Amino acid sequence: MKTYKKIFIGGLGALTPIIMNLLVIDLEVLLINLTFYSVLGYSIRVIVLFYLGGLIAYLHKDEVNVVKIFELGIVAPALITALLNAGQIDVAKMKAQTATNPIGSISFVSAAYAQTEAQQDTTKMEVKTFSLPEETKMQQFLRGFGLSRLSDRKGFYVIVGSHETIDEARQQVQQIQAQTKDFTPEIYEHFRDRPGYSVVIGEHLTKVEALQLEKSARDNKISKTVIIWNVAE
Repeated sequence: MKTYKKIFIGGLGALTPIIMNLLVIDLEVLLINLTFYSVLGYSIRVIVLFYLGGLIAYLHKDEVNVVKIFELGIVAPALITALLNAGQIDVAKMKAQTATNPIGSISFVSAAYAQTEAQQDTTKMEVKTFSLPEETKMQQFLRGFGLSRLSDRKGFYVIVGSHETIDEARQQVQQIQAQTKDFTPEIYEHFRDRPGYSVVIGEHLTKVEALQLEKSARDNKISKTVIIWNVAE
C-alpha cells in the first residue's frame, strides 16, 4: 500500500471520534455563541487530530490491512478527545447547586424593617437580564480548540429569591437593603426556563467567588434559600 493512502486512511479514522464528538458534546459547547475564532480553533483541532491519525498509521509500516489502519487512526485522537471532554462534560450536564429548599416558593427571614432615606427606590430599579460575560478572541479560539469551557467564564450568579411578580421581587430587595448593606440585591427577569423574577446578589462570578458569596449570604441569613446558578447551563 502506498504511503499517502495509508496516511489518508489513518486520518479518516481520526475523524470518526471527531464526528461522534460533534454530535454528542461539541454542538452544546462549541455552537453556543458561535464565532469566527471558535470555528477557527475547532478547525485547527480537527487538522491536528487528522495529522495524528495519519502519523500513527504511517509509523506502522508493516500494516497493510485497511480496517486495522483505520482503527489505528482512531486510537490517539480518541484518547485526546476523551481527555478534552473530561473537562467539558459539566457544561452540558451542569445542574443548579441548591440548598435544602428548592427555588420556587421561597420563605424569607421574618422581620420588620423600616425603610430609610438611603434605601434604594425599588420602583426605579432596572430589571436586568442574565447573560455570560463577553469572551476575548483568545477565549473563543481556545473554546473551539477544546481547551476552554463556557463554565470557565464568569457565568455564575447567586440567587436568593424567585418570584412570580416584580412587586414581590422588589419587596425582597427592600428587606435585604434594610437588613444589611453588605449585599447589593438586583432584580433579573426570566431567562429561558427560569420563570418570573429573580433577586440576585452576585453576577458574573467564578465558581469559587459564587461559593464564597453564598456562604456569606447564609451567614447573614438574608434568605432561607440561596442558589448558585451558571447561566451556561
